[in-house]
Amino acid sequence: MSEDVIRPRPVVDTALPEELREDIYREANAPESHRMRTDGEAVSRALRLREGGVQLLGVGFTLVLALLTAGWYLGMVIASISLVAYVAALSLRKQADPVVRGVGAAVGGGALVAAPLWLFDVLPLDPPVGAPWLLFALLVGMVTADTLTAQVKEPPEEHYRDRVLLPEDISAADHGLLVAVQQTIDKVTDARVELGGSGGSDTLDTARGLAVLREQEWRIASLLARQRELRREYIRRWQQASSPRVREVLEPQRRHLIAVEGHIRARVDQIVEYGRLVEASVLAHREWEQCQEALDSMGAYTDLRAEASLMSVRSAEVAELADTAEVARRVRDESVTRVHAAVTGLLELPQE
Repeated sequence: MSEDVIRPRPVVDTALPEELREDIYREANAPESHRMRTDGEAVSRALRLREGGVQLLGVGFTLVLALLTAGWYLGMVIASISLVAYVAALSLRKQADPVVRGVGAAVGGGALVAAPLWLFDVLPLDPPVGAPWLLFALLVGMVTADTLTAQVKEPPEEHYRDRVLLPEDISAADHGLLVAVQQTIDKVTDARVELGGSGGSDTLDTARGLAVLREQEWRIASLLARQRELRREYIRRWQQASSPRVREVLEPQRRHLIAVEGHIRARVDQIVEYGRLVEASVLAHREWEQCQEALDSMGAYTDLRAEASLMSVRSAEVAELADTAEVARRVRDESVTRVHAAVTGLLELPQE
């Protein structure tokens, strides 16, 4: 079975408030959240950096083509429009830093004021070749300043990064253990729905069961994450060991790791067994409902049979109809007999 098939879901610390846990889980379970982040960088800031880089690359490439094919005039048009458009969008974005927004307004205003000087040939015939690149440099500065100073709302997952465990935090070989726990949670959740939300009976408390299972899920995930780190350290020390004596010293660490895995598997097996018992309880409840439904509908079948049993008693109306039919048959037979006799008589008349 591939890792993708048994990939577990993110696990959030159960000590957090439920609403916050749901927000963190949704953020952690988003497809883009599974990539590794460096230096604590927020996803939104990294995305803004990439978007700014793509924008600058597009403007720079277009500017180079314009300068090579049409000269400085078209280059000034492209650079000016790009700069003014960016600072205009910057002034409308609430996340932008006020200082950067003010500087951007001044730069954009200066570009607009200077535009008639070269647009209507007020400048000398041979203006500085670097004029378009000066505007492009101002655009680069504005994009960089905006990206680094913008007020980026940090996702809950980033703020509570130590309170959420992603599949990448757990060794792929241990994913099956966590998946087994999460599958049991899903079974109990489905049982809670099928049994009517409150558990369906006084003996099966699915609400408490889910609370315990989610706490166990977090504890098991935490142990698996710590085990992954310690196992990596042990393997590194064992591979770098300079002599068998060093590896002999490392032997207790290996035994501890094996024991930890055994303890976790024992708890997971206990949880899986609980899930099987819940399934059996749901099946018994479903059987009880079906039997009760059959008993409740038995009256309709009894009434139908009682009404149909009257059909076995001889009906006077039907008997009268039968007698009438018998009389009609006799009259018909007598008529047929008379007709037959008349025909026979005609055949026996002497021939002249």
